Amino acid sequence: MQTVAVLAAIAAVLVVPTAAAAKNGKVRAQTLNLYLGSDLTKAVLAPDIPTLRVEAGNIYENIVASDPRARLKIQAKLIKKRRPQIIGLQEVETLYRGTLDDPAPADEVVFDFEQILKKQLKKRNLPYRTVVRVQNTDVEVPTDLGFDVRLVDHDILLVRKHRGINAGGAQAVNFAAALNVPLAGGALGSLKVLRGYVEANVKVHGTKLHVVNTHLEAFLSTPRDAQADELVAPDGPLDSKQPVLLLGDLNSAPDGTSQGDSKYAYDTIIANGFQDLGGTGLTCCFSPDLLGGQLTTQIDHVLVKPGATLKSAKRTGAVNSPLTSAGQYPSDHTGVVSQMNFR
Repeated sequence: MQTVAVLAAIAAVLVVPTAAAAKNGKVRAQTLNLYLGSDLTKAVLAPDIPTLRVEAGNIYENIVASDPRARLKIQAKLIKKRRPQIIGLQEVETLYRGTLDDPAPADEVVFDFEQILKKQLKKRNLPYRTVVRVQNTDVEVPTDLGFDVRLVDHDILLVRKHRGINAGGAQAVNFAAALNVPLAGGALGSLKVLRGYVEANVKVHGTKLHVVNTHLEAFLSTPRDAQADELVAPDGPLDSKQPVLLLGDLNSAPDGTSQGDSKYAYDTIIANGFQDLGGTGLTCCFSPDLLGGQLTTQIDHVLVKPGATLKSAKRTGAVNSPLTSAGQYPSDHTGVVSQMNFR
């Protein structure tokens, strides 16, 4: 009997590492732009305060009409289907309203995209934790609706709450390069459009990665290209002794057809030794009202350096996506989920 017990103990020691090893190296990661719910161009270009008030009111009404709660409910369903262990989110907005022309920041929350999405994921027994978030542009303007509107933009890194998945060493950084635009033709000063990135060391069943999530400038290629240079700079976020996983909306496409007609940002990162493991499908953009439009470019990326093999890459929220009751896509972008093996 003693011999049998000893043999059983030896077998247990041998079996456990084998089971763990079977998981090692397999990672599923997603990049997803949640879309704030409106085009901002007319407000950015408003020549005076009365025009800005009208356009800001339109933006508020567009965001409400885009039904963030219904859209994020669909995103939670799509995430559950693919079950990524790591998610890089962009355009994670908090929308506030407040007293008209009050200098104090508006603080009545209308939509908090992060909390809505995480609540929907938890309801589906698929909880995620926020590892790190970066706060980007925080802008408040008056509207013609009788109140101020404040919009705060974030990029966020989520990891699934699961044994064997953990993260640390997190940082949130705004790029030095930024777009500056006059508000109301300069009557309300200048707005610095902050963009940023988050980074953390993530361990998935024994596989150690340095993960970066970012959203580069959309409106102009000059700051976007400078932000890409910051990413690849020595001692920058992509400089790591561990394998690096970069998730994000780069607003830069392999064929140069993204807004601003620049592939510099994408090419700069690829030239730094990264592989594109996001597949070849188009990811942007449906119409601003999310009721139609066509995907024309590939600006949402899963990029890896070095040593990973792509097993599959799937778009989420594409033309075959579930829609809201009003017939809206869940975002103007598709998500991209890549399953990869790290050596």
